[in-house]
Amino acid sequence: MTSPYNTSGKFITREKLLEYQKIHLEGEEKKEEEKEGYAGSREITLQENVSLDNYLRYIKNNKDKFNLVRIYLHDGNIKAYEVPLALHAYTSGNINVIMGAWNRQDFDYGNNQELILGPASLRRPNCVIFPKHRSLPANPAQIADSIGGAYPTMVVEIGFSQSLSDLYQAVTQYFNQRTTIQIVLIIKIFGVYTHPNTNISTIALVAALFLRTNSNPLVPTSVVSFGTANLDSKIVNFIILDMKTPIANFIGFGLPDPNNNNIPFPSCNAAGISTYIMNIPGTELFDRVPAIYLSPNFNLGCNIDLWELQTTIRRHLRI
Repeated sequence: MTSPYNTSGKFITREKLLEYQKIHLEGEEKKEEEKEGYAGSREITLQENVSLDNYLRYIKNNKDKFNLVRIYLHDGNIKAYEVPLALHAYTSGNINVIMGAWNRQDFDYGNNQELILGPASLRRPNCVIFPKHRSLPANPAQIADSIGGAYPTMVVEIGFSQSLSDLYQAVTQYFNQRTTIQIVLIIKIFGVYTHPNTNISTIALVAALFLRTNSNPLVPTSVVSFGTANLDSKIVNFIILDMKTPIANFIGFGLPDPNNNNIPFPSCNAAGISTYIMNIPGTELFDRVPAIYLSPNFNLGCNIDLWELQTTIRRHLRI
């Protein structure tokens, strides 16, 4: 398999992805694909017609290079989609800490596990949540990895360079018929905006929760704007029209509350505000766990306070 690295050892697309991030951070003049409302893909195809075995072999032999850029394999195509930054690491770590504080007796929490999603598809989500007593798959075609393990019940993807559309496409891959993943949480971090007069920096953030058990798994059960800036109108339209999110499921900063005379939802500026508490349902988290191992009130699930994630993201963007 030909290396997608150039002779200097740098990933050939790293500079392009870094340019997206630099623009997000510094608010430079933007091309269409760099704008916050851009609904297309920012992924870059590096190589086509690659088998899963060749991809796994390549990863094994080049582990030292994967700190440069995040890549994945989809239907035989290697795609680059993100440059890993501190905000990815600490946001995913914070999610694991919050959920671990809720229940570390029954779950293992990890990062970047290689998950086989098809004959020529593999991704490494930012977070994986795995019930310790989850039954192994009866169907060998539903193994998650090369050693025959079960899939986690929940995965998390955190995007900064990648578009919301890219993150949404990841949901379709995680919920394909091969996998037994029950929950996908996507976190989209938009660009930093610094007001020219006040010099105050703000940022738009979105969390979207998807459940396999939903009547349509690709329609989110909850979408929350939890940043300090309004979402771009094109992003709002994408969430409502393309993701087909019911208005009642789309809440948060900068949005009108239809149940309160369309008065805007409260700001996400403190811990414990109910609008920004996202419940991760226990029934899906404990999927395929024998009844003998179910915790009391397991179905209540875990509450993630998005304010904690917002403060982590702002801290590592230094705003």
